[in-house]
Amino acid sequence: METKKQEELSWEEVEPIFRPKGVQMGVMEVDPEVCSQCGNCILNCPFRCWEEGEDGTPQLRENYACFSCYNCMVSCGDDAISIKESYHVTEGVYKSDPLPIPQKRPLQAKDEDGNSVEWNQTERLVFERRSVRNFKPDPVPETTIRRILEAGRFAPSSGNCQPWKFIVITDKTLIEEMNTACKNALTMLYGAYIDDEAVKMLIPMYQEKRKLGSFDPRIVLGGAGSIAKGEVLVFQNAPAVILIVGDTRSIGGPEIQAGICGQNMNLVAQSLGIGFCWVGFSQAIERDPVLKEKLGIHEPWVIQNSCVLGYPDFKQSGLVSRDFRPVTWFKEGVTGPEIDEI
Repeated sequence: METKKQEELSWEEVEPIFRPKGVQMGVMEVDPEVCSQCGNCILNCPFRCWEEGEDGTPQLRENYACFSCYNCMVSCGDDAISIKESYHVTEGVYKSDPLPIPQKRPLQAKDEDGNSVEWNQTERLVFERRSVRNFKPDPVPETTIRRILEAGRFAPSSGNCQPWKFIVITDKTLIEEMNTACKNALTMLYGAYIDDEAVKMLIPMYQEKRKLGSFDPRIVLGGAGSIAKGEVLVFQNAPAVILIVGDTRSIGGPEIQAGICGQNMNLVAQSLGIGFCWVGFSQAIERDPVLKEKLGIHEPWVIQNSCVLGYPDFKQSGLVSRDFRPVTWFKEGVTGPEIDEI
């Protein structure tokens, strides 16, 4: 039986998604009296928000898109960078909840008696892990990559369906081809998004899956924008790329399963001294059938995510603040909920 074609959304219905109001990008400050002008903050910013000022001190560029990852802070050996304002949205469909969102470093660890204790090794690894995007040219040994893959293979999954497989690319020519394919797709997306007429062509793309996050200004203006302008590469000049491919027939869907196995790999990579960064833009390869065929990806398998691996070129790990959303507790013997104080 022929199904009725879904009526296309009007521009008025989607305008708050593509032209959001109240967006405040993160604001960072550099103390020129302390800064040694090493430039690591410029290199370690995923969206290239920083530039060198006239006096050599880093400063935020015009029309930058900071999403408050604070990677600039962890790479600064002078402790010269501070947070003036974190990313938030004051109104509309992307409005921050709560507003403002408090920023807190990891809470003090306590034992069962409430006494302060040191974090254990696993906790410290989780708290200090940061995405690494600047790598040495040295290749990652295959034996090390296999240890990382095994961590993913032994991850939990819904119904033990294990709906993943991995494609490892260390061939520089093929990685460059993947960079080009992703950049082409993201350049089209970014170009349409910033054009007041062409943006309306993106309505069917939104309507297909209705995922607000796909058009979050951080990801389109910051991520896709920096790639479209040629400021960064999708796969970050990394010596190794792992595509996490998921079976769309999997129990509960492949997305969460790919995330679980990928985070296993993330933590094991860090424990082995290997830098790791998620690369969600790798899904753009799905729009290039020739490249998909070369990579051996066929239905029902679809790229869910990917990661890049390599030896960090400089220090890119350390503690930063993160959004603190109060936890709601329902405790034995207590009537009603208790909510953590902000």
